[in-house]
Amino acid sequence: MSSYARANDNQYLVQLKEQAIKAKLSEDSTWRALLHYHEDSFSSSGYSSYVDDADFFYAEDGDTNSEAELLSTLEQVFSTQTQGNDQAQCRFVYRFNWLSEKLSIDSDKLPKATCSDYQMWRKEVNAYSASLVFPASTLNSPSSMFGHTLLRFDPKDIEEGSDWLSYALNFGANVDSGDNSIFFAYRGLAGGYPGVYNMMRYFEKIKEYNRMENRDMWEYKLNLTQKEVDLVLQHVWELKDINFDYFFLDENCSFRLLELLELVRPEVNLTDQFNYAVIPTNTVRVVIDQGMVDEIRFRPSEVSVLRTRIKSLSSESQILARELADDIDVMERPEFQALEDKEKADVIQLAYSFLRYQQRKVQRSKEMAKRSHRLLLALNKLPSEELVVKEPASPETGHETSMLSFGLGERNDDFYQQINFRVNYHDLLDNEQGYLRGAQIMFANTELRYYEDAGLKFNRFDLLDINSISKRNRFLTPLSWRVNVGYERVFSEYDDTGVLQVNAGAGHTYEVTDDIAAYGLLTARLEHNKDFEYFAEPAFGAAFGVLNNTTFGAQKWDINGYKFLNGEYRIKGSFDQNINLSVNHALRFSLGYEWHKQDTFMEAFASYRFYF
Repeated sequence: MSSYARANDNQYLVQLKEQAIKAKLSEDSTWRALLHYHEDSFSSSGYSSYVDDADFFYAEDGDTNSEAELLSTLEQVFSTQTQGNDQAQCRFVYRFNWLSEKLSIDSDKLPKATCSDYQMWRKEVNAYSASLVFPASTLNSPSSMFGHTLLRFDPKDIEEGSDWLSYALNFGANVDSGDNSIFFAYRGLAGGYPGVYNMMRYFEKIKEYNRMENRDMWEYKLNLTQKEVDLVLQHVWELKDINFDYFFLDENCSFRLLELLELVRPEVNLTDQFNYAVIPTNTVRVVIDQGMVDEIRFRPSEVSVLRTRIKSLSSESQILARELADDIDVMERPEFQALEDKEKADVIQLAYSFLRYQQRKVQRSKEMAKRSHRLLLALNKLPSEELVVKEPASPETGHETSMLSFGLGERNDDFYQQINFRVNYHDLLDNEQGYLRGAQIMFANTELRYYEDAGLKFNRFDLLDINSISKRNRFLTPLSWRVNVGYERVFSEYDDTGVLQVNAGAGHTYEVTDDIAAYGLLTARLEHNKDFEYFAEPAFGAAFGVLNNTTFGAQKWDINGYKFLNGEYRIKGSFDQNINLSVNHALRFSLGYEWHKQDTFMEAFASYRFYF
């Protein structure tokens, strides 16, 4: 290029910069959304970027200075120092297209850039429409806790119900596989993991969630236009290999996806509705409320399919299917041969589904593969009907995740008033609509009590409370378990005392009927109590109970007790009843009796609960 041409180009670039400054483009909401800016009182500019990666910015202070980043981007767009796919026109496609439109950039004055990588990627993804996907939580999987969200991109010519050509966009933490559960929780809450976007074939996510993790999936088809889908993908390309700090509670998978949707449809209000926690269920609810969802589809997990098959057969047929899964010669038995062809097909199908369930996480043996093959051959000779899995209420139809309650109670003739606030999420007795039966996850559950004679008392704080009541049957034998970490007031040494404690338990739950489950667990507790001789005193015990879910509410009978090594013991029997008034309103009644070494207590409590 001649010196005369370079001088003219430089002059044109200077004109564009002056034009951008005069138009205050750096203050445009789209530009700031492209840089992922948010209000930040600790920043000199009053805002900063969520992006924690220097490769995302051209200006040194681009994470806090939107004008500097805009002017530096313009310089890079005209730069000939970088070529091909590294040129700014190719690296930041959305930024370049947006600046070109706003400044009416003369393409003849730009250096030629061939964006072969981007064009190849776009051709491969070939997206026409998009869906928000919600893999629900599952019992016995703390990592699934509040569920998850991702985006699915479908081609225009997708066949009805076929997802083989679709792609999934996922944002997740890059977790160190060597971290144990304590480090995992700490680093996840404190932002110790980098979060990155990645694209993959959608069937890989179906395999991961539906089959490997036993999670039902909900697919919410978005009404994004072709242009909006294109814009989302342009920005996804800009975020390739870019790191964010990942926080489990707020800057998580759901928050990052809401940012993308807000970028291409700025008139909707998505991210501003979350202050301290971004729960995936709530983000789905917000997207629906903003009118962005056209249709909803339920994709049951393999274990949901298996449970449906189990319930569709009589007890005798279930026994045959269970034995058939282990021994193919069961098909030769007289009781099997006596079945109608339809019944034979159902028994074989259940045995085959159970083998597939068993093979999820174990290396498939030749013997197991041989049994599966013979079952399939037998199945092909028999009539079959498509299994219909009953669709549960979708997650967004459930109660809101924060809860505030007001109640009155009496404890051995001492009357008290109680306020209870829970940051999130759901307990065993809450309205089960939209939630997983038998699953309890509570975070930051706080109780304040006011006694007429003793004043205000901080009664309880559950930092984390998880309870998994998972029913066993002939085919599924999960472990039930619980863990609780927090503060509570207990009766000890003739007085109420505040203690710090961690307790856990594990055992079995059995199905009495579809709605009634009976459980028994062995428990252990470690307590810091100022009345005890040692800093922390261990205790061991057991818990037994019955949980009954009905259409108007849930009931729980529970008796649990434990004994410390120093001789102190506590036993409590209780009955709790929740009455659902509506999705977000309920009444809760409790009766309890406690036996202690020095005294006994009877307690009754009633409260109104509001979910928001």
